[in-house]
Amino acid sequence: MILLAVLFLCFISSYSASVKGHTTGLSLNNDRLYKLTYSTEVFLDRGKGNLQDSVGYRISSNVDVVLLWRSPDGDDNQLIQITMKDVNVENVNQQRGEKSIFKGKKSSQIIRKENLEAMQRPVLLHLIHGKVKEIFGSMSFFPPTSSFFLR
Repeated sequence: MILLAVLFLCFISSYSASVKGHTTGLSLNNDRLYKLTYSTEVFLDRGKGNLQDSVGYRISSNVDVVLLWRSPDGDDNQLIQITMKDVNVENVNQQRGEKSIFKGKKSSQIIRKENLEAMQRPVLLHLIHGKVKEIFGSMSFFPPTSSFFLR
């Protein structure tokens, strides 16, 4: 879930812009699907020494973003849906070869099928002036019918 939050923050920060005295939100068009790709690396040994000797993993994902609703009042109040797809987990150090715990395994085997499914459930963000006011989505540790509301 932390990774999901980090990806959302990356997405929001890459699209929000500051103008002197005013913050504008995302510039998404209605009825248009935006396809983005994100990748992050997590080093378990805190990046000590050479990168070739580091221990960690890389998570990459395609992200679909859709504007679901925008306030007709023009006050930059909107609801967007974010869905992660094609989540891939791999070793950050490709030189380990046969020693790698990632060798020959699918992402669902590494991060468990339930966690992978939870990451790929849609999440709704309520944005006002480019800032997240509310997050709506499914909780990973409850059945898919459960949901959470974060303010």
